Amino acid sequence: MEYDFSKLNDREFETLAASIIEKEVRKKVEIFKSGKDGGVDGRFWIGVEKEGIIQCKHFLETPYPKLISKLKNEESDKVKKLNPGRYIFVTSKKLSRINKQEIKKIFHPYIHNEQDIWGMEDLNAFLSKKENQDIVERNYKLWITSTSVLDFLYNNAIKGRSQSTIMEIKEKTHKYVITANHSKGLKILEENNVVILTGEPGIGKTTLADNLAVHHMAKGYEFCDIEENISEAENLFRENEKKKILFYCDDFLGSNMYDAINNKKDSHIIKFINRIRKDKSKKFILTSRTNILNKAYSLSHIFQNLKIRDNEFLLKIENLSSIDKARILYNHIYHSNLPEKFIDIIYQEKRYKEIIKHRNFNPRIIEFITDSSLIGNLEPENYWSYISRSLNKPEIIWADYFQNQTDDCVRALTYLTVFNNGKISEDNLRNSYNLFLNIHTVNLGDYSDKSFEAVRKLATRSLLNRNQIEENKYEYVLFNPSIADFVLSTYSNEIHLICNIVKSLDSEVSIDYLHASLISNKINNSNSGRILENLFDYFFELKLEGQDWNFLIALCYLDFFNEKINKRIELFLNTLINADHPSGNRLWELLMILSEFEPQIKFKNFKFLYNFIDEVYDEDTLKKLFAFVDQYNIEDEDILMQIDVLLKQYLKGIVDSNDFDIDYSKHLTYYQHPDGYSDHDVDINGIENEISESLDSYMDGFNVNVLDRIYFHTSSVVAGIDIDGKIIRYLENYEPDYDRDSHDYYVGRSGEDDIDAIFERS
Repeated sequence: MEYDFSKLNDREFETLAASIIEKEVRKKVEIFKSGKDGGVDGRFWIGVEKEGIIQCKHFLETPYPKLISKLKNEESDKVKKLNPGRYIFVTSKKLSRINKQEIKKIFHPYIHNEQDIWGMEDLNAFLSKKENQDIVERNYKLWITSTSVLDFLYNNAIKGRSQSTIMEIKEKTHKYVITANHSKGLKILEENNVVILTGEPGIGKTTLADNLAVHHMAKGYEFCDIEENISEAENLFRENEKKKILFYCDDFLGSNMYDAINNKKDSHIIKFINRIRKDKSKKFILTSRTNILNKAYSLSHIFQNLKIRDNEFLLKIENLSSIDKARILYNHIYHSNLPEKFIDIIYQEKRYKEIIKHRNFNPRIIEFITDSSLIGNLEPENYWSYISRSLNKPEIIWADYFQNQTDDCVRALTYLTVFNNGKISEDNLRNSYNLFLNIHTVNLGDYSDKSFEAVRKLATRSLLNRNQIEENKYEYVLFNPSIADFVLSTYSNEIHLICNIVKSLDSEVSIDYLHASLISNKINNSNSGRILENLFDYFFELKLEGQDWNFLIALCYLDFFNEKINKRIELFLNTLINADHPSGNRLWELLMILSEFEPQIKFKNFKFLYNFIDEVYDEDTLKKLFAFVDQYNIEDEDILMQIDVLLKQYLKGIVDSNDFDIDYSKHLTYYQHPDGYSDHDVDINGIENEISESLDSYMDGFNVNVLDRIYFHTSSVVAGIDIDGKIIRYLENYEPDYDRDSHDYYVGRSGEDDIDAIFERS
């Protein structure tokens, strides 16, 4: 039997080799995380002292002379240094008898005989034995691309379209990475016989569906791609009641959703799904864009009554760990056919981490940026810009989905959530949605229910997530952060729309989000003046009458250089400073605006500041307050006392933070007690002095005149710090240095984290 080792990347090949050798030598083989291996891909013990070492070279397409050159010039010295009791060499290349003799000579005397040299023929022969099929099945990609399984797949596919689908699936298997989603999908399918894979575009619904299908086909299921032709599937069901059949439907309902429901085909579909639920010899895998399934569910009482969603498995990018993402990226790069110079760009300065950690990480984008056929005439030096642009421009994924597959009402809920900084309570979203429908022209489209309850069900689990925060209370967040980027980039010039969204939200959060979007140019900054004038006309009198000082400060701060609204800003400031006990938490913005309008503002006193400096902990705001107090020579004792308390709280917070680094070890003296146990002395004064010196550096930039006025000294902060508690916590986490075993350099302690290890180049 032939196995296609080309579908494995180098890491996967090493895992396979370790499994084979473990079974061959009947000893446990240790495998280590990916990375620089010092010539070791696996290790087993011969007795208690001697090591057996496994080295793998997945050089399938590498010319034999190049392999020999690498072994002579690099690997042989590593083996001498390791001095193993036995050395086993495994390669995916075909090897002749003469080739093996040459390799044995290179590694003399560590390779005992040629049986410890494994080439492609040896691997195929071993894996073809019935007793070793467990190894094949554990190595998923090897299993599903074996000649026996592929023949089985083709022969078990219903003729025509199903065979074509199998061919397409086979071509993509080499890029597949098994994650927790694979196991969960298999579990749902095993328990329910039906699974509906849903999620955002590009999340990997079809890829997972393909591989769940292949898994069951290899287990004896015939494959039927029905493309929603339920009649065809029902006929096949009736004719083969005893046969194991897997039905497959990618993009369930899709563009035919309304036709399916209006013509009562929903009953037909549900009856078929329920038949499969009750028959263990049949399986049904479906994929659906979440918004389509939501819409169908809202329109079809049959879908609701028969609980079609009990079979749903929602795929989310949060389900993927950083290691999953790293393996997905690495696998795509490995099989990409990208020129080496382009791959170097991804490795430069460990840029692969930027891709993995990017909030728009998505398997479809990864496939897009590593597809050598899409690069065209791009020069290597422009490749990173191409990658960044692809990650930062979510239009690639969201354009068709958002604009063509949803209606204005679903889009409205999305707009509102985006401009509330991606999170909003259910009550606020409901109120904002109803207001938005009243003040903004909305195309209601069909005659379906447009109430908040109806529309939020359509948006939930496609563009939004609904999370319970406490009993009977919910909040909505964006299904994926890239939705916000798409909305901003697409509608940044729609001033009327943006203003109506913010008016409907009526929240400081939305004003802040708008401001941040203008500053970052996600919304065209040249529009800020017109947006501010529009919002001022709508909000100003209402908020001034209600003395909503925080909202007005946020609104003014959007653009307080706007001449058309200067008079109203002056009115607001004069009203604020003369109000009885005004309060708020936007001191930084207030001081900035006051400084700009200072000539027009007449301060009688500064008591209005009392309730604005009640909770100020960030450095920039404190420094701005110090400068303001000095500029106006404020002598109010209550204000000065507040400043003193806030400064101490701020500095104590710094000392308690993880960023404050004190070297406790140099203040500890260890000694051996006469009774035999170890003990230590602590130089408390030394620690206090080091903390004081460090705090003094944090005081740079604070106005010294104000510091003198409040009689401040860092010793007053140090006196309130629990030094003893810090020493105890330090000792609890203290690990003294010790000598490493001479072999530790290759057992995964490279100093690199697991992601770096995956991308480590040999």
